[in-house]
Amino acid sequence: MIPVVYIFAYFLGALALIQIVPAVVAIGLQEGAVGLDFLISSALWLFVAGAIMLSLRGRERRLRPAQRYLLALMIWTLLPVVAAIPILMTVETVTFIDAYFEAVSGLTTTGSSVLPPPEELPRGVVVWLAMVQWLGGGISILVIILALAPSGVGGLPEAHSRMIEHGGMPEGRRLGLVLRDVLPIYIGATAIIFLLLAATDLKAFEALCLAFSAVSTSGFTPRSGSLSEYVSDFGIFVLVLGMLYGATNVLWHRDLMHMRFTRVVTHRESLWVIGVCLGLGLMAGYAFYAAAGQGVAPALRDGIFTATSLVTTTGLEIRNASFEIFPITVVAILVLIGGTSFSTAGGIKYFRAAAMLMQANRELRRLIYPHGIRPSKLGGQPYSIQIMKAIWAGAFAFIATTTVLSLVLAEMGIPYVGAVLAALSAVSNIGPVYTSDWAIGTGWPGYGELEPQAKLAVCFGMIIGRLQMTAMLGLIVYVIRRG
Repeated sequence: MIPVVYIFAYFLGALALIQIVPAVVAIGLQEGAVGLDFLISSALWLFVAGAIMLSLRGRERRLRPAQRYLLALMIWTLLPVVAAIPILMTVETVTFIDAYFEAVSGLTTTGSSVLPPPEELPRGVVVWLAMVQWLGGGISILVIILALAPSGVGGLPEAHSRMIEHGGMPEGRRLGLVLRDVLPIYIGATAIIFLLLAATDLKAFEALCLAFSAVSTSGFTPRSGSLSEYVSDFGIFVLVLGMLYGATNVLWHRDLMHMRFTRVVTHRESLWVIGVCLGLGLMAGYAFYAAAGQGVAPALRDGIFTATSLVTTTGLEIRNASFEIFPITVVAILVLIGGTSFSTAGGIKYFRAAAMLMQANRELRRLIYPHGIRPSKLGGQPYSIQIMKAIWAGAFAFIATTTVLSLVLAEMGIPYVGAVLAALSAVSNIGPVYTSDWAIGTGWPGYGELEPQAKLAVCFGMIIGRLQMTAMLGLIVYVIRRG
C-alpha cells in the first residue's frame, strides 16, 4: 500500500500545482475572488501531497499487478475529489455531487456536463474545466503505460509498452522516465494545435480551450452552440488533426518523431483509425451534401469532422444534430470500438476489435484446413491464445458493464434507448453523444436533470471506462484473497 500512496502523491501534486494557472487567469481577468479560491485549493493539496512524499520517501518499490490496479482506481476516484473542490468553491448553486460529476467527466475526458453554459461561468473556471480535461488525457496515457499494459489488462499490446515501460525500477524513477518519454510529445502537440487555432479568428482563450479539448479527445468547448458558428474552416481541420493525434497510439507518435518508418507501418492500428475517419467522413460528407444542399467543400468539412469526432470518442459537434447524419446503430458501433490503445480515446479499441476478427477468421480457416499452419501477429507481437483470452475477457467485460449500467439507468427513470446511449457514452467516454438531439421528442433528461443516484451511476461508468472492468475484477479478487 505504501508505494501506491507514494506514487498517487505525484499525481495529486501535479493536479494541485496546475490549479495555479486558472488562478492567474482569473486574477488577470479581474476575477479576484475566483483566483483566490483556486490558490487556496492549490496550497492545501500541495501541502498534502508534499507531506505524503516526505513521509514515504525512500520506501517506494516496484508495484505488483494488484497494486497497479489499486493505483489506477485511486487516480480515477480520488483525484476528481481534488478537481471538484475549486468548482464547488467558485460556482454557486452547485452541489458536491454535481462538482464531482464534472470532475470525473473531465479527468476521464468524457465531456459530460451538469454546469451552466460556459458563458455564464467565470473565465477562471472555464480554463480549469479545459485543463482538467487535458490533464485527464495525459493521465489516461500514463495509467495505461504504468498500470494496465504491464499486466496485460484486456489484452493490451504489452510488447509495445516495453519500449517506454522501464521495468525493474522503483516506481518514482519509472514514473519520471515515462514522463520524459511521453509528456514532451503531448505538450508539443497541444502547443502546435493552439498556435494553429490562434492564427485564425479565435481569441487566444478559446483557442487554448479547444486545443486542450481536441488533443485530449474530451469534447469540451468554451462556448455553447455549434463549432461552425465561431470556428473557421481552417480551424475545423486543425481540430480534426488534434482529435486524430489524441486517438492514435502515443508510441506511434514517438516512432514518427524519431522517423522509425518501419515501426510506423507496423503499428497499423493508428493507420486504420485515420483511414476509417477519412472513409466515413467522405460518406457523411455526401450525406450532408444530399440532405442540406450544401456546397461540396462545406459538406466534406462537416462530414470529416463529424466522423472523426465519433471515431475518436471526442463528441464535438460542428453543427446542431450533426451526429444524426449516421443511424443511431452506426453511432453506437463507432463509439463502442473507439480509438487506439495507448491513446486518450475510449471504447474497446481497434486493436481488440481487429484481434477478435482475426481470431474468428482463424477458427473458420481451421474448419477448412484443420492441419494448416497459420502464423500471425497482433499489433506487431506474436499471436498468443493467452492474449486472445484477455482480449475477449476485456471486450465481454466492457459490453457487460454497459448493459448493466443501462439497466440501472433505465430503472432510475430514463427511457431504455436513452439509458443504453447514456451507458455507452459513459463507458466509452464520449458524453456529448447522449445529449445530442437524439433526445428531441423522447423525454430523455439531460445530465443536469438526472437524479443524484443516476449521476453517480454515470460517474461509475466513466471511471470503469478508463479503469477497464478486468482490472477492477483483478483488484476485487486480490482483496478477497488477502482478506
